[in-house]
Amino acid sequence: MSEGHETPMSREEHALLVRAARMYYVDDSSKVEIADALGVSRFKVARLLEQARDRGVVTITVHDAGTLVPDLATALAEHLGLRRVVVVESAGSLAEVRDEVGQAAANLLGETLEAGEVLGLAWGRTLTAMSAAMPPLPRVDVVQLTGAIGTDLEESPVEIVRKVALRSGGTARPIFAPLVVDDPRTADALRRQPDVAAALKMFDDVTTAMLAIGSWDPPVSQLLAALPPADAAAMREAGVRAEVATILVSDTGEVLAPQFARRCITIRADQLRRIPRVIAVAAGAEKAHAVVAVARSGLLTELVTDRSLAEAALELPPVTTARTEA
Repeated sequence: MSEGHETPMSREEHALLVRAARMYYVDDSSKVEIADALGVSRFKVARLLEQARDRGVVTITVHDAGTLVPDLATALAEHLGLRRVVVVESAGSLAEVRDEVGQAAANLLGETLEAGEVLGLAWGRTLTAMSAAMPPLPRVDVVQLTGAIGTDLEESPVEIVRKVALRSGGTARPIFAPLVVDDPRTADALRRQPDVAAALKMFDDVTTAMLAIGSWDPPVSQLLAALPPADAAAMREAGVRAEVATILVSDTGEVLAPQFARRCITIRADQLRRIPRVIAVAAGAEKAHAVVAVARSGLLTELVTDRSLAEAALELPPVTTARTEA
């Protein structure tokens, strides 16, 4: 019987169907036990259970959010030219998907970081979720890779660095400075401040960096949202598709807006490319174009993402210029 045209059931038949379904799915009774209790054959019980699903009396939901999808990860790694990709099943709101991706990123660091490394961390909502889910780590030193933006202390890169350093027992080197300032001279002055200079000096020692990817088209970026409208318009006019650690890139992976970079307290593109292992996190299909653009830039070696983004990225042209060797 096709959906929407089920044969009407009497109240007694419906009650029998519901009783069979409850005994099977809730009470965990076998079909033989149900048949004996209801006085029907096992074949009748099987038909009742099938009808219960067809009529919506029983609905089955598989809660697979956060489960690894290795085949999809392998395909995406090859498509993007990256050494490693982790893909998790995604479900629910975008905030929930970010939490799942953040959890996967935390697990990856917990499984792969080695004692004595220097871990560099940027900022972003998915990295905030990662820091909250971080398992115990080997002893590593942690350095902040960007200044701070916005007023939400929970999502501040300083807080991300603090939480991760607590899980490792190593030192934490935050940057108590804004991410973007009005002019290069102010940025240069901030870089000379002793605490900021000490953090910047550590950039050349970073062995693993963890970054978030922001999309400018479509707009899914905290940086874009925080910039003055004139700055944002100028960058978009220049062709910015995505950003990672405030490094702006085009669809082709070209690093753009060097004058803007001079106003930012952040790691430079050339420094990032010298880091042996650079992992990005991104969640949601809307960021697919941004992820592909950043992969083309050669700034990444690994990615942690969700199924929806992975499938969307696989529909885009493959990347042939990514960095696969340190």
